[in-house]
Amino acid sequence: MTTKSGEHLESENTIKRIFYYYDNGKKQLSKEEFKKSDLFVHYPRGFEGGDKYKTIKKFTYKGFNGKLPVGVIKSVTFGYGFTKTLNPFTYYLNDNHDIDEIIIEKGGKVDLDIRSKKLYLNEISLASLQAAFSSIFKKNKEEVNFVLLTTLHSLFPKTNKKPTKTYITNALATSLATWGNKIDEFSDNDKEAIKDLFDKLSLSTDFLTKESLAKTKEIVDNKYIKETLKKYKELTDVKTDSDSLEKKWQDFLKENSWIFSYIFAQPVILFKREAYVGGKTIDNKNGKFNDFLIKNSLSDNVSFLEIKTHKTKLLDSTKYRGEDVFSATKDLTGSITQVLNQRDNFQKEFYSHKVKSKGGFETFNSKCVVLIGSAKDLSNEQKYSFELFRSNSRDVEIITFDELQKKIESLQTLMKADGTKKIKKIPNI
Repeated sequence: MTTKSGEHLESENTIKRIFYYYDNGKKQLSKEEFKKSDLFVHYPRGFEGGDKYKTIKKFTYKGFNGKLPVGVIKSVTFGYGFTKTLNPFTYYLNDNHDIDEIIIEKGGKVDLDIRSKKLYLNEISLASLQAAFSSIFKKNKEEVNFVLLTTLHSLFPKTNKKPTKTYITNALATSLATWGNKIDEFSDNDKEAIKDLFDKLSLSTDFLTKESLAKTKEIVDNKYIKETLKKYKELTDVKTDSDSLEKKWQDFLKENSWIFSYIFAQPVILFKREAYVGGKTIDNKNGKFNDFLIKNSLSDNVSFLEIKTHKTKLLDSTKYRGEDVFSATKDLTGSITQVLNQRDNFQKEFYSHKVKSKGGFETFNSKCVVLIGSAKDLSNEQKYSFELFRSNSRDVEIITFDELQKKIESLQTLMKADGTKKIKKIPNI
């Protein structure tokens, strides 16, 4: 007599009941149920019989009281084993590890025991795997469907409406799970999308609390300052002075114009780069241009910034008198004279500038700053002469590039301080 297709109890003893699956006259071990413990075993079966997997022979379940967790097939008709959604996980095990038994225990450990050829999972790890791959498959399926409907609409616009693309739940979480925490992994489109998303979420206080927004801003600010310092140090590593280096410093300051507030120690904004400040003769020659025209964001008072490079020499290398008297270089004195000349021309033609520019600025004894050289390149004797010269420069403030770097680093230190604690001592910037 031929046994009907399906799973049948074949034998039993005091320990367990043993089931076989019959199909087209063939039988195959399919399940074992243990009588004295909450334990049963499935033997995965292929679509046409035989082994379902290359290496995995059985699935052992412990502590589930007959109710299997998500991520595994519960019906003998479909051959037991992992769900179709977890096929990528199964293929990985088959191709990379010689695992012959999957042990799934409720509340149990998660471990890959290569030596004993066993993989240990629990209901939580299975649910996590199932959710991750479900999100990917759903995303792929909906993207394929969206492309199909979009194509049909372009081919047959009269009979096929243009589809509306909707967000797929968990798609963002799944995508970000692959991020290696390097900014350069994101494309410009990725960065723009993240920015737009954050802007939209920021409008909803139900989604982002003030605390989370403040923390996010702190992280972004720290990251931004860190990247700025990295670029700053790359420029200071350049060993040779040149006109192109000065241009690079000008471009850097333009891109990071917030630094001007730390140069001028007041709330300022970049008003104009390479601004015309006057000085043309009757034949339209000798016009003066300033590196950066800075404006106080509160009073509209303008200031003048002349920059050289970090490699520009501050003092002559040979002594002028004695052991500690050094003369300022032509570059330093020339820069001071130049920025003062720019201010003088601007003030003489102030009203003309204001009318042509339709207002927006004032000049009240405008401040002049020269950003030049590096104090660390000076000897102790030279530093003495430099400080004497600088402290007596009443109308022009002289700042070196390494001093400006210290100001930015001090800001970074403040940003890293715990926001819940009061900062009793502010670093000298």
